[in-house]
Amino acid sequence: MKTRRRVIITADDFGLLPETTDSVIAGYESGVITSASLRVNATASHEAVVAASMRPGLGVGLQLVLCDGISTLPRRHIPNLVDGAGRFVDRPLEAAWLYRRGAGLREELTAEIRAQIEKFLATGLNLNFISGHYHLHLHPTVLSILRELADEYPILALRRPCAALARHDRRRGIPDFQSRLEATVLGLISRWGSLRARGFVSPDRVEVLSTSRPAAESDVAARLAAIGGGVTELVCRPGSRLAQFDGVGEAAVVTSRIVREAITRSGIEPISYRNLVEDV
Repeated sequence: MKTRRRVIITADDFGLLPETTDSVIAGYESGVITSASLRVNATASHEAVVAASMRPGLGVGLQLVLCDGISTLPRRHIPNLVDGAGRFVDRPLEAAWLYRRGAGLREELTAEIRAQIEKFLATGLNLNFISGHYHLHLHPTVLSILRELADEYPILALRRPCAALARHDRRRGIPDFQSRLEATVLGLISRWGSLRARGFVSPDRVEVLSTSRPAAESDVAARLAAIGGGVTELVCRPGSRLAQFDGVGEAAVVTSRIVREAITRSGIEPISYRNLVEDV
């Protein structure tokens, strides 16, 4: 019997900037994007929520931000997590080391994670899944908190495995040694977390939508044709301004007729995390 082939095409950083939000919606309406990870504290998060509310077919999840971003709670509640401007540490390696501490810091992390989940739920959107900026949702401390909060909140699906994404998403403009060290540590966290997170609903594999730079329709079409059995999640960041991502190229790819036809021609079934949860 032939194995069923299904694909989730997820746009991360939903709500980060107006152009990111516009690109995600355009990709959804073009029939390519099926899911999006919402950053609840980002600049254009309100516009993203409004747009998603009008498109119930788009599966939206929470992109948990605990590094290189703004917190939900004010600093007086989480003084050891953020600076005076309410910002977390910028480097994921620093965050990974910081969050290994216990006691009071874990309590602050729990409070902030809870606040981000509740802010998401207050939008009225269904919490289809949780992912994490720099994949820190799979950090041992963060993952243990999510497992506890799953008794209180509808946390059923979690993005894993993420090791392939951790290797791909290397930040530019930093020394080679630091880049390699950071990639190694985040890769280890992703692999460890993937093993410990098996109680959550997840795809069978998670990869980037386009491995070429600039992003190319032909590359994406070939990846879609080669997808194996089971559920594959392909992650993109259309409209991103961050130097390590090709936001312009990916915005073009997710609205491409060639890519949409490649999905149809390959015989794979486009689904969202919502479908994944409903199948359990």
